[in-house]
Amino acid sequence: MNDINAAVQFDIGTFHNMQIDSLTGFDISQLESSIENKRVIIFSPRLRNRNVLMAGFIAQPGTYLYTLSSHDSTLTVFLENLVNGLSDTIPNFGAQTLQALNASSTTPRDLAEALVADLGKAKPKCTILILNDLDILEQNDEVSTFLQHLVDSLPQASHLVINSRNINYYPWNQLVQTGEAVVLGEETGLGGGIFNAGAPEIAHLEVYGFGTGRVFINGAPVDTWDGPLPRNLFYYFIDHPMVTRDEIFETFWPGLSTKEATNVFHVTKRKISERLGYELTSYSGGFYRPSNQIKTHYDVALLEKSFQSGSSKRDKSEIEDWYEVIHLYRSEFLHKLDMPWILDRREQLKRTYAEALISMGRIFKSLNETDRAIHYYLRSLRELPYREDIHRDIMTIYYGRGEADKALAQYATLEAILRRSLNIKPSHATILLRDMITGENTRR
Repeated sequence: MNDINAAVQFDIGTFHNMQIDSLTGFDISQLESSIENKRVIIFSPRLRNRNVLMAGFIAQPGTYLYTLSSHDSTLTVFLENLVNGLSDTIPNFGAQTLQALNASSTTPRDLAEALVADLGKAKPKCTILILNDLDILEQNDEVSTFLQHLVDSLPQASHLVINSRNINYYPWNQLVQTGEAVVLGEETGLGGGIFNAGAPEIAHLEVYGFGTGRVFINGAPVDTWDGPLPRNLFYYFIDHPMVTRDEIFETFWPGLSTKEATNVFHVTKRKISERLGYELTSYSGGFYRPSNQIKTHYDVALLEKSFQSGSSKRDKSEIEDWYEVIHLYRSEFLHKLDMPWILDRREQLKRTYAEALISMGRIFKSLNETDRAIHYYLRSLRELPYREDIHRDIMTIYYGRGEADKALAQYATLEAILRRSLNIKPSHATILLRDMITGENTRR
């Protein structure tokens, strides 16, 4: 292996000139320290505007870019197309790679070394190779071995940059562990992401419950479930980290006998394990619990942890927790599924989100930042339109700013909502506030 501590020859000024920091939210000084002495630079799929950041790397001297297409699913086809693509800018490129591809007993290591040899002859000298949309290449042992040897064979002060919609845990985590690779923006992933230098290697399961629901195992998406039942049971297990067999049967198969429910349960549970490649749960003490084979990153659990943290605080540090709750709640919980337990959970989480918005509104109201307070209050009312106390807070803010007309318009909005949806009038407290504002406004 070449010296991995060679100085990185990046022109950081290029990133400044392109205003990468303002476009991506990625601090340039942080970028400079993150990529120092790294042979491999990977853009996390969670990194905002990562293609903008990639433009800064493309602008570096000696950069060569290859964007994979839908045809690049196997290692052989990928390398053939890579040679053809780079030969447009590097005349006669790829002789050794093509020779290795045509040999009868070529190994992934041979292919990696041949590609690096071809890159070494490129003019101008190749200092950065960018592989864009690498997730199109089917990930298997052959590809992992090739990528590992590609990194090992890179010349000193040359770098591999990976931009992809999904990033597999292998082989990249091993390179992160040894300090050869960095995943830019990974800290924005659930629970800090799946790449963590110094952490023990274990399977990582990323579960997004808000929206339509998304699942990734070791960075690869789980797109097929062999029917809705395995997917629904999967989410039930994830959302209920300690659950009894009776609770499961009552939720999913209340009309079946215990014997029938047991048979369906074990078949469904096996299908989940087949999709993940790991056992999701273990059974002990009468409960199904998370398996120790997997570390789970679950957006709902992180949201509830932040909510509990914010609720326990009595100072302005709680604002960070409320921000995290609001950031995580991107849409309602599993909004295309309608099992009773999902509907109940959806309503509960919607209220949790709304309470975080209300808490933010009250903080900014106490700081007399009234525009921001109204912003969060109005967002909360989109979730809980019947909360009269929030309507009253908004009315009070408007009235305090001398905007009685807006305060009375807010009352009219509440009155219409209650009449249309519940056929009731606002409470006595709200009517008194309206009358006070109306009276004061009339006297003025």
